[in-house]
Amino acid sequence: MTTSDLLTLDVLLARSVLLRADYMRVQNRIDGLLTRGSIDAGNGPADEDFGQLISAMRRSFSADALYLSNLSHTVHEIIERAKAAA
Repeated sequence: MTTSDLLTLDVLLARSVLLRADYMRVQNRIDGLLTRGSIDAGNGPADEDFGQLISAMRRSFSADALYLSNLSHTVHEIIERAKAAA
């Protein structure tokens, strides 16, 4: 595992965490709108809010998948190097 590999994993993990936080922020905003909307009819979330939720969820899940794919590849390389050294 090279320094570049570690840096790539760090960057991908940070991106994944940030996008997950954004997804949770949008989700919490919609939750708040739904809670208030149940009290005040007509004040719930708009279609645009759900569109933002879908986009945030897609970005978050894609970032997670990219991170896990890179992590899997790195672990596979480590295992192969250990086998070769044994």
